Parts: sequence; structure tokens; C-alpha cells
Amino acid sequence: MKKNIRYLLFFLSVGLFLSWPIHNLYSQLDQPVEEKQLAALDQIAHEFLSNVKKGDIENAQKQLVQLADQFPNQHLPIPIRIESLNAVTQSILAAKQSFASANVSEQQLLWHATQVRVAIDALTHVHQPMWRSYYPSFATQVQNLQQSAVERNYAQFREQFDENYQLYLVIKPAMSIQLPESQMYSITTAYEVISKEMRNAQMDWQLVREALRDLNGSMQLAFVGEEKSTFARLMMRPDSPMVMLVSVGIALLVALSYVAWKKYDGEIRSA
Repeated sequence: MKKNIRYLLFFLSVGLFLSWPIHNLYSQLDQPVEEKQLAALDQIAHEFLSNVKKGDIENAQKQLVQLADQFPNQHLPIPIRIESLNAVTQSILAAKQSFASANVSEQQLLWHATQVRVAIDALTHVHQPMWRSYYPSFATQVQNLQQSAVERNYAQFREQFDENYQLYLVIKPAMSIQLPESQMYSITTAYEVISKEMRNAQMDWQLVREALRDLNGSMQLAFVGEEKSTFARLMMRPDSPMVMLVSVGIALLVALSYVAWKKYDGEIRSA
């Protein structure tokens, strides 16, 4: 009996460990054509950014041409606003113009490549997009801006604001894909208020601080406000591998319970 239990545990354990790769294979085979095409586009965008980081501009330009040719014909598996679609398209076109120019710095090329990469990623990774990983940097920048506004240090504030706004522009197309229009409007409005004050001869620092508080709140909501725990997100997804793992675990418990009951029943009968 103990030998049978060991065999049962062994085979069920093997099934448990194999459930994840089997699930991944099944998901790929069952993936709609549009999602496969978009996944291929995402891979091109990934290689595009990687080559820019490595300084391989020649191959990066080839991949950018692929993105520019394929994206307009791509059928998206998720509905997005026309403004968001235009934002992604414009990011690709702006990158093409920059890479075709002879007077663009490596830093600018990297900026454009990152914008394109993050935007394409937002189309394929709904639950854990790349743009959310920028929250620590963004939160630190806003905190520094608030401190400069309290100290009324215009030169420092201007430098920090330009840096923060460039980061926002990098992730803005990606954010617009996944955030409601009202949230994007709140963020844009806060930036516009601050930009307007910076153009004035005399800044209203109180108004700037209020706009920064609004910006910080809007960004917290955008980045983490609707987030659930990782386990909850995995369990709630219909294609979740956790469902298969839990199913195998339940099967294991049921099998062991059945073996234990049979052993107990045999002992009772032989007594």
C-alpha cells in the first residue's frame, strides 16, 4: 500500500510541475491570429530598443521600418481610443524622423526608442505593462519638485520639471492606451497649470504646489490605484496558469484522501 502511495505521489507531482509548461504551450496554440501578430510586433519593438541600447543603430533602423510598416495594418485584440492609436503612430513616426536625422544625440534616439517600446508593450501586456515600472522614478521626481516649490528655487524647479516632463512624455502614449480619458485629462491639466505658471514673469508658487499635489494624486491613481495583489490578478485571469496548478493540487488531495479512506476501510474490515 505504501509503495502505491509513493507511486501516486510521484506521478501527481510530475503532473503538477508539468502543468505550467503545458499551459504555456496550450495558450500559444490557442492564441488568436491577431494576438500572435501583436506578439511578433512586441518582439520587434523589444529588439529595436535593445539594439539602440547596444549602439547598433543600423539594425535598430531596420526594425523601426518593420514597426512602421506593420503597425498600421495590425488588428488590435483590444479596443482603444483613436487618440491613443494616433499617439502610438506618432511615436513611431517621430522615431523614424529622429533616426533619419544626422544631428540627433544617442540620448534622443534612446528616448524615442523607449517611447515606442513602452507603447507597443502596453498593447500586449494589459496586466503588467512596462510603463508602470517607472513609478518609483516618477514619484521621486515629483517629491523633488514639491521640495523645490516649497523653497521657491526656480532654477532647480525648472530643471527638475523638464526632466519629469520628458519622462511623462515617454510613457504618455502607453498610459493613454490603458487609462480612462478622465485620468489622462487630470494629469495633462496639472502639467498645463505648472507650465503656464513657469512662463509667467512671477510664479504663483501656491498654485504650483496645488498643481503638484493634483499631479501626484493622479499619478498614484494611474500607477497603483487600481492594482490588486499579484496572486489576485493571476487567479482572476481566465487564462491563468494558477487555475491549472490549483486544479492539479485539488486532484492530488482528492487522490490521497481516497487512498487513505481505502486503507482505513480495509483496516476496519480486517479487524
